[in-house]
Amino acid sequence: MKVERADGRLVISDRPMPFWAFYAFFIAGGLMALYLSVSQAPDLLTAALGSVIGLGNIAGGTWMLRREPASVVEVDPSTNQVRVVRWGLIGRRERIHALDTLAGVDIEVTEHSDGGNVYRPRLSFGTAEHVPVSLFWYQTEAAGRAVVDELKEFLAGAPGHRPRPSG
Repeated sequence: MKVERADGRLVISDRPMPFWAFYAFFIAGGLMALYLSVSQAPDLLTAALGSVIGLGNIAGGTWMLRREPASVVEVDPSTNQVRVVRWGLIGRRERIHALDTLAGVDIEVTEHSDGGNVYRPRLSFGTAEHVPVSLFWYQTEAAGRAVVDELKEFLAGAPGHRPRPSG
């Protein structure tokens, strides 16, 4: 993740291109498998199996691209806003939260399907709403911890911002 300070704002953006390239590889491979299954298969069973594999790769790559859009989070004390923008190949969504409702910043931890933990920084608004800074999970806590520390340092110096105690 990239963290920048500009004009009294803190802007955090993730870098999804390596992930997106990896997911696109599944789509390209699926298209190739589908093409070869339809045009070069020696019999109907081979064509059907190759087509199912190709369609599975295309669906999996597309699902991952939709599931993990790019994120930009902008904290602007001058307007009392935290703007969260998510964008991907399918579209763009923007949500604005009042900065004075920000209750905390922490690291979300969950177990990876292959074992071990994965991490991502998140913002907590009020008592129940948690907003991930990025929708990507990271294998080490260090990247998320650096973003959380930067956010806390920025908020400590933000005029008029008093983080409410969290949970």
